[in-house]
Amino acid sequence: MFKLSPSDFKYLWEECPHCFYRKVHYGIEQPSKPFPGIFTRMQGMLQKNILGTNPQELVPELPSGKFVLQEGYLKSRTLPSGKSYLNGKFDLLVHFDDGTYGVIDAKMTDSKDEDLDKFDRQLHAYKYALENPADKEPVCISKIGLILVLPTDIKPHKGFVYYKVKPVWKEIPINMDKFFAFIKNVEQLLSGPMPEPSSNCKWCKYKHG
Repeated sequence: MFKLSPSDFKYLWEECPHCFYRKVHYGIEQPSKPFPGIFTRMQGMLQKNILGTNPQELVPELPSGKFVLQEGYLKSRTLPSGKSYLNGKFDLLVHFDDGTYGVIDAKMTDSKDEDLDKFDRQLHAYKYALENPADKEPVCISKIGLILVLPTDIKPHKGFVYYKVKPVWKEIPINMDKFFAFIKNVEQLLSGPMPEPSSNCKWCKYKHG
């Protein structure tokens, strides 16, 4: 039974199948990449301060509801293949007025970032895990997507500095068949021999010279 982390579906899977294989089979992880602390702090403050608010106050395109959970842990039942399950943590959960839920990642980045499409698999994994939890009540996920926050202006005022930001909503169209096809490819790789180190992976180059 393979334990799959949704966060690995963004970069590790594509950057280095060898390191992905080693992490799943042996728990050997690449050294964590440094991330500017200011962005981590701003992202955390955003998540905390929008809890209990209506998502339409932040992004008018979203349905009315309430942000109900920040940084929730999840573990899924076995995926349809019977070979793996999902284990990880999501950013935000919103409860819409129609009774359904949305799972959302908040990112401090530009809405034109070409890498944003890589979050497709991760958010679908969250949807599956929340609808098929191993040890909690399931919820129906009707929307998945990203709230993108990037300051566009900075103004000083009476001893303080204020950032001007217009959040951008990037909805991910739900396609579970596509997600399950991706999982099938992941499981096929994990069921075979370990892939060779990748020439594009800096960690592989460091390890193997």
